[in-house]
This record gives sequence, C-alpha cells and structure tokens, in this order.
Amino acid sequence: MSAESAKLRVGVVGCGLLGQRHARFWAQQDDAELVGVADARIERAEDVATQWSVPRACRSVEELMDSVRPDAVSVATPDFAHREPVLIALAAGADVLVEKPLAMSSADARAVIDAAAQARRVLMVNHSMRWIPRFASVKQSIANGELGELLAAHSFKADRIYVPTQMLTWASQSSPAYFLTAHDLDLVRWFADDEVAEVYAQGTRRILVARGIDTFDVVQASVRFAGGALATFEASWVHPNTYPSFTDDYMHLIGSQGVVYLDRGRETMEIFDEQTVSHPKLSTVYEHEGRIYGSFRHALEHFMTCVRSRAEPLTSGARVFGVVAALEAIHQSLATGRPVALALRPSVSVQRA
Repeated sequence: MSAESAKLRVGVVGCGLLGQRHARFWAQQDDAELVGVADARIERAEDVATQWSVPRACRSVEELMDSVRPDAVSVATPDFAHREPVLIALAAGADVLVEKPLAMSSADARAVIDAAAQARRVLMVNHSMRWIPRFASVKQSIANGELGELLAAHSFKADRIYVPTQMLTWASQSSPAYFLTAHDLDLVRWFADDEVAEVYAQGTRRILVARGIDTFDVVQASVRFAGGALATFEASWVHPNTYPSFTDDYMHLIGSQGVVYLDRGRETMEIFDEQTVSHPKLSTVYEHEGRIYGSFRHALEHFMTCVRSRAEPLTSGARVFGVVAALEAIHQSLATGRPVALALRPSVSVQRA
C-alpha cells in the first residue's frame, strides 16, 4: 500500500470451503481488492476467480506472489499445509492471515513466527471465535473479577461424520482435536490468561478407521494450566448426519465466585421442515443482503486494521503459539499413553509489525 487510504491488495491461498469464504469477504470490501487466488487444483481457483471477478487464478502460492505481489495473504490450506505458503508469503513481503491451527507442530509454528518477526510482517491466526459477543463477554467478566479465579473448564465439540468422511479429503492427516479442540484451547487459554502445563489424552479409533480414514473418532484431553486451573477438552467426528446441528458444542466454566454455561449447539433458533429439524449457527457467519457477517468478518476486519496500523493482532502467531504446543502434547500423549509436560512459557520471537 502506498498510503493508508489505498486499497489493501489481498491474495487467497487455498480455495476450499474456508478459502472461498475468505475470497468472498475480501472481494466485497470497499477498502480492499482481491487481486489473486491460488489452489493446487487450478479449476477451484478459476471457479473462485470467475465468481468474484478476480484478475488472477494461480496454481501455487509462488505463482501468486510473483504475478500479483499482494500486500496481504489469507492462507486457508488444510491444517497440515500451513507452513510453506505462510513462509513464502512472508518472504515475499506480505502480511499473513492463516486459518487455525497455526501449525501442527511446535517446530513449524516457531518457524513461521520467527519468519514474521524477522520480516516485520503481521502474522495473525484466524481464531475467530474470540469475536463472538458471548465469549468476549465471558472474557470481560473474568477480567473484571466477577467469576473470581478460574478453577475448571469443560468443553465438548463435535461434528457430524459428514465432515471427516465427505467434507474433508484430508481428514486422515488431521484429527478432531486439531480441527475442533483448537478453537476451545484458544478460548480457555484466553479466559484464564494462562498457559497449559501438562496434558493427558485418550482417544478411540474404530468408526473412521473402519471407513478407511486413519484418524481418531473421539479425543478426550485432560489439561492442567500453570496457575492450577483444570480443563477437559472433548472432540468428536462421529455424530450421525441426522443430528440437527452440524456442530454440537458447549462449554462450562467454574470460577471461585461463579459459573458460566455456554450451550453453543443451539443459538436460540430452530427450523422445522417436513423432514428435519435444524439449529442454524449465526454467531460465526451469517448473510445479510449478499454479504457475510459474524465473528468471521470481525476477525478479518481486525487483521485489516492491524495491517494498516502495524499493530500486533490479538491472535498473532506468537500469542497463540501455546495452542499449537498444547495440541502437539495432546497427540504425543495419545501416542504414548502418558502425561506430557509443556514448557510454561515457550520461547518464540516477539512479533514486530
């Protein structure tokens, strides 16, 4: 950008379900311009480019960076494929917004955080649930001392089996913990303002393995925070496709002076037709007059504000490194059957935008 008033020139890498949403957001912003999209499946990139009148559809992030030189890039590749496009975009001088989780290993997370610090670029992870008003209200209540000290938390999050069997072609390279628990680990760390000190995890592998998908059906992780708070995170990928909500989830927080219960499976609205009952979730994404709103939009607007002001995002790579470290420890515990201790304050580079 040559001036603060200039449009932010943005590229999108990965044109799957979330990548299409990123492309739609950027294409509809008055102060941004979607200048290119990239996907290894070029037909997907071409479809998105046609839909939103994008001037360039590319096969790779390298081609995108070389051909249009965007100011910023949204990386919406699969969970396991974040490191390389983020590093390439940062090296080319772009600020980067990457879908959660930042990475699937601490080593990869450190690599991209260090690269952003060295390049003096903004690196934000799209933990968009922080922008849901109810969660922001819980954070404020805890910060104000209304709930006292956080003692314990329990979160449950589940997808219909459609997600690992039909929606994601790469489910065997991820897990319900990486795909779902990442959200709630970030939220509870944020609520507690603390880091995970130890985890112990168990999981089942029957239903999906029988369908040829080599990953966990259910993962349950018991977590102890450095300050002493306890938490349990459960994630499942095997709810039947007849379940009325695409995602079923709730969170229970116990403080020394109060309790919070968040039923996120039903957001007050129920729709009944002749065949089904559904519970649409409107807090993350909803549509009005052809545009998308909700916490997804607020998170991307926050990224745009940080790019323009050169401020560190609330969910910068450095700030959410602990989510990746805890997820990695969960999977180490699943593999060994033993508790795994974490460094209380992992050493990562401070982001300098």
